[in-house]
Amino acid sequence: MGANRDYERKTRRSKSLYGRALKVFAGGVSHNTRFYEPYPLFVKRARGKFIWDEDGNRYTDYWMGHTALILGHSPKIVVDRLEEQVRHGTLYGMGSSLSIQLAEEVQRSVPCAEMVRFCNSGAEATMYLIRLARAYVGRRTVVKIAGGWHGYNTQLNTAVHAPFAGSESAGILPEEQAHVVSIPFNDVSAAERVLGENEGDTALVFLEPVLGAGGCIPAEKEYLKTLRELTAKHDVLLAFDEIITGFRLALGGAQEYYGLKPDLASLGKIVGGGLPIGVVCGLEEIVSRADPRIRERAKFVSIGGGTFSENPPTMAAGLATLKYLRRNHGKVYSQLKKLGDELRRGVDGAFKEEGIEAHTTGASSLFMTHFAKESPRNAEESQRSNIALQKAYHLALMAGDGIFVLPGHLGAISTEHDAKDIAGFLKGASLFAAGAKRDHVGP
Repeated sequence: MGANRDYERKTRRSKSLYGRALKVFAGGVSHNTRFYEPYPLFVKRARGKFIWDEDGNRYTDYWMGHTALILGHSPKIVVDRLEEQVRHGTLYGMGSSLSIQLAEEVQRSVPCAEMVRFCNSGAEATMYLIRLARAYVGRRTVVKIAGGWHGYNTQLNTAVHAPFAGSESAGILPEEQAHVVSIPFNDVSAAERVLGENEGDTALVFLEPVLGAGGCIPAEKEYLKTLRELTAKHDVLLAFDEIITGFRLALGGAQEYYGLKPDLASLGKIVGGGLPIGVVCGLEEIVSRADPRIRERAKFVSIGGGTFSENPPTMAAGLATLKYLRRNHGKVYSQLKKLGDELRRGVDGAFKEEGIEAHTTGASSLFMTHFAKESPRNAEESQRSNIALQKAYHLALMAGDGIFVLPGHLGAISTEHDAKDIAGFLKGASLFAAGAKRDHVGP
């Protein structure tokens, strides 16, 4: 359908820059997710709902900084606060009132966040979360979801892609993942089985309430309710990876959205207001094990946080963002859900009209279209869909319609998007569907 040709004609400067990038970065990128064929876009600037590439092309952005930018690019309330803070310092190497205020905002909003620790990335937060859980329960096994992505955390960098077995990377020793077991998403019987098989040795069941890299698939409410009951029955902790869903599905994240409180949670993205952050939070009796005043090493859990943890710009940006969301939560989340529902329903309708099976999954402002006969309930089903058609669809939106969704990944709507943007997105989906029908392409 010519999407590659149109893309290359439109993005000559990005192609040139990618050639240079190949000489300094392995694969031309510093984050594997950002690579796609024929080559990734190089962005020059961003504002609101738009990004501009190095060729001067403008795109309505639905990637939104890996879903982190719920208020859009460079919102004035964050930029103003950052400009003020930078004049007072970028790195103190000590605590500040800003970090306390941001942690208090997290406490107010997130049901399980009785105590909080900051670090610099989601991967760090998930690493620390596992450490806390194992120390508190005194057991080894971590149960994760097949297709669940928790950053480049050595222990959890397993069973992310088909065939969902073994490490995702060379250089990781088998013993480093020896006590991590994966189960399918939305499958109660699998959870019952694995908890029974590992009776007395399971510390934690850890999952994303909406699978991110695994296909933007929401957990079924009854599934989460049963997991909460099963973990309590087996004296196992339940933890949510809310790095994507935190402050996006609702002010209290997936915990508020589903009405369910886990024992621990990892947060990131939105909490940093567009700057790097990771958060591990949970019940006080668990997180307090990281208290450096504990002298008995067998009880103390080391959470370093990193040189740049609590750095003032991130704290200021995050605080401005969370305060805005708290003040406007009713309007923000109802509008995001409305736009998300319209997009998901409209995209599926556009493909159905052309006789193409498509199912757009997601929740609230998150979405992803799968070309398959049935809507996927887990990552295994998601990866059996027509991935090539999905990537062609995303590239065509970019090349022909000025709509940016990172090929092969979920999309996110911000407060900067409006009904006209959704209408434009649906027009792009309709044009692609008509072309796919002409070319006899489908699942």
